[in-house]
Amino acid sequence: MLTIVALWVMVAGPAADGPPPPTAPGSLVPLSMPAPDAPASFWQVVIEQQLIIRVPAQRSSLNNFGAAPIGEVRMRQVPMEWKEKKAPKCVAMRNILGMQAAQRDSIDIITRQKQRLRAQLNRGCRALDFYAGFYMQGTKDGQLCEDRDQIHARTGAKCEIDKFRLLVPVPRDED
Repeated sequence: MLTIVALWVMVAGPAADGPPPPTAPGSLVPLSMPAPDAPASFWQVVIEQQLIIRVPAQRSSLNNFGAAPIGEVRMRQVPMEWKEKKAPKCVAMRNILGMQAAQRDSIDIITRQKQRLRAQLNRGCRALDFYAGFYMQGTKDGQLCEDRDQIHARTGAKCEIDKFRLLVPVPRDED
């Protein structure tokens, strides 16, 4: 808008006591002053807003190449199994804290409430593409929904989420 005003003032004529304005390049179309009796013209400005949210990856055995051998890690942690249960179709984007690559075609999303949701990716998508985290574009309702929204890997891959499953920890009995 300021550019239009500056061009208009430049074309309208230099001030009598000021230095002459610089000449406009030939590619610009000169503007003319509207006649005083001409109807007022209106300008429309469109402002678009785009929100991109980055979700960082948390280290797992799939993407932590410098980790200690698996035997040492297991001695420190109680073995845990995850049981899948029904989950909501959408997750509030503001509640997503991080993610881990879990299986070949799914990632685990960790929420602020310390829940773990398994996001099944659509056909042809690999969880390994999301080793460094993912980006998601903000939506009007602020939700990340299955069969609607895409997540974007830093490698350039785009995948739609087919299904969410809630993961519930179940202690594993060692025999």
